[in-house]
Amino acid sequence: MMGSEEDPKDGNAVAGAVFGAVFIYIGFFVFCGFQALLHYRESRRGAIALS
Repeated sequence: MMGSEEDPKDGNAVAGAVFGAVFIYIGFFVFCGFQALLHYRESRRGAIALS
């Protein structure tokens, strides 16, 4: 993000944006993983039939 000829003036703002994106992606991964776990548990009981 930094180190090119067209550097942003405020490096702290760039770091904040990058870390904010990281936390958003972590939230998505946790949410999607939890949904996959629930689907896996429910499909083992036979309540979801994909055929």
